[in-house]
Amino acid sequence: MQPSDTTHTDKTILIFEKPENYFFPYYDGSVFAPFGVPQPGFRYLIYKVLYLLRLPCCSLFWGSWKLSARTAKQVIIFDYGYQRGMERYIHRINPHCQVSLFFWNKVNRYNRNHLRFSNADAVFSTDPEDCKKYGLKYNHIFYPREFYTPCSPCTGSDRLFFLGADKGRISYVSSLKLILEESGISCDIRILPPSARYTDPDYRERFRDILIGQRLSYREYLAQLKDCNILLDINQEGQSALTMRVMESIYLSKKLLTNNRHIVEYDFYDPRNILILPEEGLPAVKEIQDFLKIPFHPYPDSILDGYSFEHWIKQFTHKAASVPSEEAPDKGL
Repeated sequence: MQPSDTTHTDKTILIFEKPENYFFPYYDGSVFAPFGVPQPGFRYLIYKVLYLLRLPCCSLFWGSWKLSARTAKQVIIFDYGYQRGMERYIHRINPHCQVSLFFWNKVNRYNRNHLRFSNADAVFSTDPEDCKKYGLKYNHIFYPREFYTPCSPCTGSDRLFFLGADKGRISYVSSLKLILEESGISCDIRILPPSARYTDPDYRERFRDILIGQRLSYREYLAQLKDCNILLDINQEGQSALTMRVMESIYLSKKLLTNNRHIVEYDFYDPRNILILPEEGLPAVKEIQDFLKIPFHPYPDSILDGYSFEHWIKQFTHKAASVPSEEAPDKGL
């Protein structure tokens, strides 16, 4: 485990919806949920009415981050966590605090209004295409440096793990699973169905071998990741950003199968560790088998440091981030 640079992190707080679903609980005391009332619940319903009607007193329903924001040097609000007016409230109670908005997800109909953030120069995104389209600043996705796990020799058959929501990709993943198993990979694929289709008998019957009813805690999820040697990464249509599965493959030393063709533009790309799936159709069994025969090549410290939580935070302060492209790949510097 490498020592962490706390120069920036101990002066920064993050606001993120449901941080317990990810690795954020490991940064105890610096990451907060946006609300101080249960979701769903009667008090939250009252808040939503006030919010939609643009009535005052919405801040009364916000969480304990309000106290920490009074002395913070920097507050980073994630797209799923941001509520209209948060940055103005923070500047009112702490005029010298730097407040940034970070789009962890692609701009979509649920978070598009966040582009009205009062300081356009403080809006960042991890999706290069969105940065170009909306004039946002780029900042890389990140992962806890202390989670790094060296590669261990694979004993027995190759094992792949994938957990994710449907998001329109379940048919492809189901077909891909057959090819992967034919290639000799033991697949543990778990997909959460959308609520609208949860009770659809045809849907549930067709994908019964990969559907699950509830998500895992991140601690449980991490245990499953450590018990496999291959991760699967399937981007949504139109998404160019790296997903958390890419970071997990790097820091947990796993091979990666991905359909993200933009991944070749990043400094960590290594064809020994990463196989890009065909843009059309499914990969050939031999292609997968040949890829798995190549030993995993460990990522250097420069990569692990360059995509770490600490480095990510510094980019908001330095405002030195740029959008990766084929001409100028992101070096994580």
